[in-house]
Amino acid sequence: MLYSEEEFGQKALKKLQEKVWQKIADLEKFPEIGFPEPLLSNREECFRACIVQKPIKMVYHYDKDADTVYIDNFWDMRRNPVNLKKDI
Repeated sequence: MLYSEEEFGQKALKKLQEKVWQKIADLEKFPEIGFPEPLLSNREECFRACIVQKPIKMVYHYDKDADTVYIDNFWDMRRNPVNLKKDI
């Protein structure tokens, strides 16, 4: 988040943080609300994504047995999609 603050300012960072926390709250209630992440569809785990704020999406997976959501990455969708596969 430090990069975001330096690049866009405190006001934009605060707004982004609020949206992230809202998405996390949504995932606590409905962990499978995100769409299946097509770039990671070949993985054993079902990775999902939700748009936090364009162009940022949050990539996560849900462990039903543990009833736990794991946030794997915050992804700038302007980046090369191949890199997402490498990062996760």
